[in-house]
Amino acid sequence: MEMHSRRLSKDNTYNVLKQKIIDSELEPDQPVNEEGLAALLGVSRTPLREAIQRLEQEDFLVRQPNGRLRVAPLSLTEVEEIFQIRSMLEGHIARSAARNATPGDIQRLTQILDRLKHSFQTGERQDFVSYGFEFHDYLSDISGLKTFGKVLGQLRDRSLRYCRYVSLHGDWNTQADEEHLAILRRIAAGDEEGAEQVMREHILTSLATALEQIRHIGQA
Repeated sequence: MEMHSRRLSKDNTYNVLKQKIIDSELEPDQPVNEEGLAALLGVSRTPLREAIQRLEQEDFLVRQPNGRLRVAPLSLTEVEEIFQIRSMLEGHIARSAARNATPGDIQRLTQILDRLKHSFQTGERQDFVSYGFEFHDYLSDISGLKTFGKVLGQLRDRSLRYCRYVSLHGDWNTQADEEHLAILRRIAAGDEEGAEQVMREHILTSLATALEQIRHIGQA
């Protein structure tokens, strides 16, 4: 029981700390230290150190030559690489989803997009990002492409960090809402080639928006 509790504490510390970085509660390039993080999270140093080590390996935290820690900065090169990889992986996922989707799947995807549209109309930017990722995650689930999904999952949180940052400091345009609907229509029609094409275009359009917003935010 003690070992199980320790594992939960370690994993929870890691998850909470990572989420604070993804949500920009800990801002890009912000200096951090063990004492401050332990106080922020209300945890002891042991699970915190293990969480820090994992987040360093995942490039969410970086250790400087002097040994001090910082939250990983944003990188235009990284976001471009992440979204380029996503466009290839998710294009194939959308193609397979168009082949596999059941009427129940289409209904579920429609419900997600209804909530996404509502969040966009009401200005709930972070909800808009969450529903967008829920839509993409569901497509990955029904595609049956487990290896694609696994590789995509390794990029998910880093991609989510950039999307949340853009929503926090800038905004996505209405085109993103329309693109999700176009993807759904192709999938509902069983149009495999069309689904792949519009998905790739959607990811690359999102990349262009993210790059533009991050540059603008940096200049501001």
